[in-house]
Amino acid sequence: MVGNHKIAHIELPVDDIAKAKKFYEAVFDWEVTLNTGFDDYAFFKESDDGIGGAFQKTEKRLNEEMILYISTEDIGKTFEKIVAAGGEIVQEKTKISDEYGYYGKFKDFCGNIMGLWTRN
Repeated sequence: MVGNHKIAHIELPVDDIAKAKKFYEAVFDWEVTLNTGFDDYAFFKESDDGIGGAFQKTEKRLNEEMILYISTEDIGKTFEKIVAAGGEIVQEKTKISDEYGYYGKFKDFCGNIMGLWTRN
């Protein structure tokens, strides 16, 4: 793989975060953190070396699938490449927090919505 464009985060839309916590901890033994500082968010990590993610409480979903986040050094430059390749920006670069960095979302050429994430 060239560059730093690794899968960084997975976001699962749920309608009940407490039920999601109970289910995924029971079934997969994931560690789920409810008090994240974000009302509609609970972080999970399935192992120390695996990919983490979050459950996002939402009633209206962008799409009916989980959102995969790809790490990048520069969201703006990556967005330029996405548009040049026939993709579309769905959500501009948005600050999560000083601790968690920034994210943005895009739609690929066949309509899949995915995210980008960076610390900067």
